[in-house]
Amino acid sequence: MKIENKEFWERTDIIATQRLKNASDFEIFMFEEAKKRYSSGKIETVKIFGCGAGREVEAVAKFFSPSKIVASDISENMIAQCTSNLKLWNIDSITETIVLNATQYNTTENAFELVTILNSMLTYVPEKKDRISIFKNSHQILKENGVLIGTVHNQVGTFLKTSYFKLRNLFSFVLGDKVGNRMTGFNGFEVPGYYYDKKTLKKDLSSCGFKNIKIYSLEDFNKMKNSSYNRKKGYNNLIFIASK
Repeated sequence: MKIENKEFWERTDIIATQRLKNASDFEIFMFEEAKKRYSSGKIETVKIFGCGAGREVEAVAKFFSPSKIVASDISENMIAQCTSNLKLWNIDSITETIVLNATQYNTTENAFELVTILNSMLTYVPEKKDRISIFKNSHQILKENGVLIGTVHNQVGTFLKTSYFKLRNLFSFVLGDKVGNRMTGFNGFEVPGYYYDKKTLKKDLSSCGFKNIKIYSLEDFNKMKNSSYNRKKGYNNLIFIASK
């Protein structure tokens, strides 16, 4: 069944799939890299886009011990679940939750040391202008030398997915920015989505003012730690780290 992004994330059966677990090894890697990069001081303020039920809010709070977290999501029901979880974890006092489309969070300047766009949130932003707006907003709200980290779906992975995007790239002269578009979703629902390749992701981040951009696929990440990863079966998401 085809469904729009916001309606998809408002559903209770979809919210129920958002299992609460510890940060993954690649997320811890990004946290560590962010901490190294922001060497001018401790990361005290964090903005989380697409917080969902709050899994990464807890992970960020545990790792950085910040004094303030602002977490937003497009879904009212997801924020309600997140708010409930924050109370259980005793981090509600340091966390502000907002129901808001990430393209609209652009009024605060130089407020955060770290911005996160985890859980492949950008995969559910099919329009390029909206993804660019989110990157621009992230850049604007970061302090000087602040860090952006995130994950996106990758065009390279399973055989069928890789073949699909290779074919679309052959027609890039017609498709333009829409090469990475593909229906995505789960639990029997399909929503419009976007899958990045490394080159386009770096170009988009750079165009929004970010520097020292590092992008790794999960296959790359596992090679770095001498571990195996079968991209023919895994999602092989891209992870990125960039500085203001």
